[in-house]
Amino acid sequence: MRKRSGDIVHNTGHMTTRAPTILLYHGIPKIGEGQLLDADSFERQIRFLTRHFRLVSPFSIDRPGGPRDRIPVALSFDDGFRNNAEVVVPILERYEVPALFFIASRHVEAGRYLWFSYLDALEAHFPGRSFALRGEVIDMSPSVRGRSVRLLRTLLLSLRPHPQTMYQVIDEELPRLEDFVDERTLREHYQGMTAEQLGTLCSSPLFTAGAHTIDHPFLTKCSGDEAETQIRENKAWLERCSGRKCRSIAYPSGDYDAGIMELCRRLDLRVGFAVRPARGRPGLLDVPRTGIYSRSRLKLLSKLTLAGPLRAVGLKVG
Repeated sequence: MRKRSGDIVHNTGHMTTRAPTILLYHGIPKIGEGQLLDADSFERQIRFLTRHFRLVSPFSIDRPGGPRDRIPVALSFDDGFRNNAEVVVPILERYEVPALFFIASRHVEAGRYLWFSYLDALEAHFPGRSFALRGEVIDMSPSVRGRSVRLLRTLLLSLRPHPQTMYQVIDEELPRLEDFVDERTLREHYQGMTAEQLGTLCSSPLFTAGAHTIDHPFLTKCSGDEAETQIRENKAWLERCSGRKCRSIAYPSGDYDAGIMELCRRLDLRVGFAVRPARGRPGLLDVPRTGIYSRSRLKLLSKLTLAGPLRAVGLKVG
């Protein structure tokens, strides 16, 4: 028995073949640090995937192959960093691999950054030992810098209304990244793709853009009106830039609930992608994904081979 809804079909009866695993990537700079993915390690993963798995469109996840086919895998990318357009897309085109890109619209504008990206840059590049915020001294000494940034993160996310007040503090009260991070580093690691890059991406039959809100807030921390604005305006912007209807969303930080899913239905979003589904039996609006954060192909292989069986018995894979 098969049930159709929008662009995706899910089998509701017994399946003898494995449904695709959807991989989740984020920003991939040309040159990375440590075990984080960069252009070379990402391309090695793509070569590995094309040799040993069947790469399918995220919108073909209803079409499992025969029992002897290679395991199907689909690729998705969250946030819409500029390096997705400049690093990821050329690699995927070289290997003819389809992908779905979820793009937040805030950081399309120069000098504007997603909140977590700003904090990453602040921790990595701030040159001083402290700065002041609302009468308090934020200690940025090397030994406590990580802890200070985590406390700052907690403070920013506690501000209401969310996310407006958080971004007001980032834009008006915290250090400007342009004062201590060079333009090349900002472009390769922290900036969002431009509207023109989005249009070019969506001109390829390999790629599709999905909603990811304006500001990458925690949607369940937003008022009902704000959550609707975040999704509706981001969706409309994507449709203007791409010339295509936007039918999918990835929930920022994996944060959503039944109310957010109902809002997405009202906004004509047919498919919602999560990290860890909130419900026991995922549906079209909470499709599970498996996060890939390391350049290790062994870790990639372990996640690919374990994701399906673990979810089948109710365990989560992130």
